[in-house]
Amino acid sequence: MLDQKIFGEKLRNHRKGLGMTQEEVAEKVGVSAQAVSKWEAGDCLPDCFNLKAISDIYQISADVLLETESSGDIEAVSAKIEQLGTEFLWSAFGGRSYTNDRFHCELGEDLLSMWKGIYFAETGDRRKQQESKELGNLRIRGPFGMKIWDDDGVVCVIKNALIEKMQTAPAMITEVMEALCSEDGQRLILALGDQKTHPKEQLLSATGLELHRLNELLLLFSENRIIAFVSDHRECAMPGYQISGHCGIAAYMVLGAIHILMKRNYSLSEYLDHPDSV
Repeated sequence: MLDQKIFGEKLRNHRKGLGMTQEEVAEKVGVSAQAVSKWEAGDCLPDCFNLKAISDIYQISADVLLETESSGDIEAVSAKIEQLGTEFLWSAFGGRSYTNDRFHCELGEDLLSMWKGIYFAETGDRRKQQESKELGNLRIRGPFGMKIWDDDGVVCVIKNALIEKMQTAPAMITEVMEALCSEDGQRLILALGDQKTHPKEQLLSATGLELHRLNELLLLFSENRIIAFVSDHRECAMPGYQISGHCGIAAYMVLGAIHILMKRNYSLSEYLDHPDSV
């Protein structure tokens, strides 16, 4: 697990390097000086909100503070990211006075960097880590699982434990995936790519699809919970369609996979023959 004592020492060193007192840091973060003292003593860890505030004050990214790229303990890195990710998911509903869209997005960027740390922790080789960073396009299989990421914002970590449980998809799922991969399906998902609801008339204009084809995709994706029709949500400006909170993430994973496959950094043979891909 993350060594709280060492982490606390790092916080203390960064604070002193900036010539700040615990009271000054506490005021900027919005906590008591006692809380800062406990963090530096290694008695406890800051939550994701406070971690983000600290990283802003010390002008150092959260993934560097947590050493996700240099830690050799993959499970510890994964556990810390999962904890922060859970806090991140609830941050919009936490009632914190400084929780806003900008803060939420910046915290998401930190989590993005931390997920990359799963690969870096697994290699245990700083030179290889730097080379991989410079490539900016990774698809690596290792003892922890399959890691896919690039600096455009694609990140996916699939643990081997899940891979072992995977089964062949039924025909209906295959039909949905084929529709998602089609040009028409991609147009529709991209047109739904924000938090707003979209009336059918708006989707017709945005996608350029014929009405019968749009209806066909809307029905297929709705039946499989890829998208949903919303009419009475409190944030809904008008009735319409939006990405579903159930299986909608699969749509973006498909588009992310297409984005990765369109890259030219690696050919399939180069990837399979690479000694680090085993």
